[in-house]
Amino acid sequence: MAFFLFLLVPAGLILPFVFAGRAVGVLARAGGPQRADSHAWLRTAGFAQAAIACGAYTWGLLHVTGAVMSAEDGGTDSIPIPPCRTPGWEQRAEGITGYRVEYVPLRFVCETDDIGDYAVSVPGYVNPVFFSLGLGAAVCFTVTALDSGSGRSYKPRSNGPAT
Repeated sequence: MAFFLFLLVPAGLILPFVFAGRAVGVLARAGGPQRADSHAWLRTAGFAQAAIACGAYTWGLLHVTGAVMSAEDGGTDSIPIPPCRTPGWEQRAEGITGYRVEYVPLRFVCETDDIGDYAVSVPGYVNPVFFSLGLGAAVCFTVTALDSGSGRSYKPRSNGPAT
């Protein structure tokens, strides 16, 4: 489980910059913001939303990775695991049996044997930002793909006659 986190976090640290670079590149190929058509703006918006969505998910992954590392640390004062010590944990201390990581939606879940599992460690805004901006990016890319399929294609404007 922790191995999968250590693969996702580096990818998540790189992908927002890749998507942001693609957003800037689309506008540059269109001849700048003043000369860009709606197709270029939709692609730019899609890449910008994808960059922010990946950044938010990576921020949540960093929280989950910290919680997993804290849970796996062991030693004295490790029962119950530190991430599961939310307000009122003293009453639940004997019922906490372990943890699991869920990736969609992203959360670190403390497992109990009597009161029910509960999620901790991921900020409350991470999943809504990830899903809403991810959906927005998908809509932008779908609209541009459907627009391209209808006979209209993206062609940068030329600055004059070809020589």
